Amino acid sequence: LLDSPSLDERIGACHALEKLRGAAAPAVPRLRRLLQDPDLWLRVKAADALAASGKEGLQALPELLARIAAPPAADDPRAMEQRYVCSAVFGGMLADAKTLERVDRDELRAAIVEGLRNQDGHARSIVSGIYTRLSYDEIEPLLPAIREAIEIPAPSGEMFADGVRLNGLTVLAAHHVEEGITACADYVRSQNPWASQDRIHDILKILLRYGVHARAAIPSLRESADYFENREPDFPKQLSRHKAAAVREAIAAIEASTDNPKLRRIAP
Repeated sequence: LLDSPSLDERIGACHALEKLRGAAAPAVPRLRRLLQDPDLWLRVKAADALAASGKEGLQALPELLARIAAPPAADDPRAMEQRYVCSAVFGGMLADAKTLERVDRDELRAAIVEGLRNQDGHARSIVSGIYTRLSYDEIEPLLPAIREAIEIPAPSGEMFADGVRLNGLTVLAAHHVEEGITACADYVRSQNPWASQDRIHDILKILLRYGVHARAAIPSLRESADYFENREPDFPKQLSRHKAAAVREAIAAIEASTDNPKLRRIAP
């Protein structure tokens, strides 16, 4: 069916092979050929089937990383193909630690940078899940792209866009990157209001990892606490007060902190 003249049948075959997982290994060569097909959705479903097929499908990983790293085609201005291939690669093929070890670092870096610019917040979040599996030497050249993905939200997939921002803030704090202090303080206020009464604790916990250096964020935090308590519109009042209290508790913890980690900066 992968060679059928019917597009629907070829797409259906890819769906079936994806469900077969490792048993679909004999179809890998034909699936790789479909990555060059003119139809976007057929290419996407071929990538999904390859990602599900296990070890044999890893032959296609360099091709798929290159597709993520490439600029969107003229007939795909919002990079929908990249969006779905990000899920296949970063949400599937690279889940295995041994696979990640063998990936060409230049190809991986290029795919991460471009994947973090995808217009869908969910796709960006899936890509950002790889941060904690990379060393600082591997993270360092990605820092400008990581910061950009924190500061500039994706225009769609808003409900799932907090993942890339929290993952970015977490990796900046883990390596004590100074720019993460302001980014954390800004995100306290600019985060999506949906579930913000819970998310705010994650953001503040990240900020506390900077120890005494987080004191630079205190004026912004005080302003945010006042905003939550007195001026936040269209949000349950008791939850706004909860956020204000959480921010003030964090301020007290920062003021009492004696941790003084050495900071790094993002190279200009």
